[in-house]
Amino acid sequence: MNIKTKIYEMIKAYKVIIIHRHLRPDMDAIGSQYGLYLTIKDNFPNKLVYVVGDSNDMSYLSIMDDILDETYQDALAIITDVSVTKMISDDRYNLAKERIIIDHHQNDTDVLNVSAFYKEPTFASASEMIVDLIRTFKLKVTPEAATYLYGGMVTDTGRFLHLNDASKTFELAAYITRFNPNIQAFYEYIYTEPLKKRMIKNLFSTFEITENGVAYRKNDAELISKSGLDFQSISRGMVNQMAGIKEIPIWANFTEDVENNVIVGEFRARGITIVDIAKKYGGGGHNQACGASLKNWQEVDLIIKDLDERAKLHAKDTK
Repeated sequence: MNIKTKIYEMIKAYKVIIIHRHLRPDMDAIGSQYGLYLTIKDNFPNKLVYVVGDSNDMSYLSIMDDILDETYQDALAIITDVSVTKMISDDRYNLAKERIIIDHHQNDTDVLNVSAFYKEPTFASASEMIVDLIRTFKLKVTPEAATYLYGGMVTDTGRFLHLNDASKTFELAAYITRFNPNIQAFYEYIYTEPLKKRMIKNLFSTFEITENGVAYRKNDAELISKSGLDFQSISRGMVNQMAGIKEIPIWANFTEDVENNVIVGEFRARGITIVDIAKKYGGGGHNQACGASLKNWQEVDLIIKDLDERAKLHAKDTK
């Protein structure tokens, strides 16, 4: 039995299914989680299906469930878009009878007692993996579910700029649009913002540059408080303020998370693999878009040094 069939058979077998994803969700985390949730509910109306986790501006119209620990008894937990324990939102997946992980990142899992670990980095998003499962098993899809899944695909590829297997991604994007996602409403939600927020971005328009062209920003707690923005809007939302500059092959955004006593780093590159550097510091992600939670500003300086060395090596190799 292949992994996709095993996942499908497990979904059919359980009456109670609880779907998790990573902390501080991006749209792919929400899209894969909520798109799967709606699809299971629509195809198996007698099942009890729940979604759990923290919410932020990327949550679109999704509403997370507030469930008791007892709900996990004899339940199946499905974790999408993440496979590392410290990044999973709501650790009660451990209470479930069985666990499935569906993830397109390169990290191996440290979750214990996983019945099905579906890891496939050739997919550009976890939402794309869910669409592939839907197509494989010919499941019906509502426009609402299609909107979340299409949204996850669009955002995690940077509007189809970053692709691992272009033909597969476009084929699955075309497939999910057959189910009439509300593309215009989603785009208005995700790609427009209040004038006040746009003006606040000026606080994050400057950056430092290393000797070999690595751009970086350090956002401390005082600046975060001054901006009035939520953490995700600064951490992940500002990293690409440094993107698209010819002389900058690697850029990084470091944001202080006082609540969790870490500094969250978001790293991006153009044509350079950097995920191994993120993994060195306990993080992970994609080859050229990844991140890590760092202990202090001294560790931040170490990773900046590593990124600078990678930029230097890349420049040498391309001469």
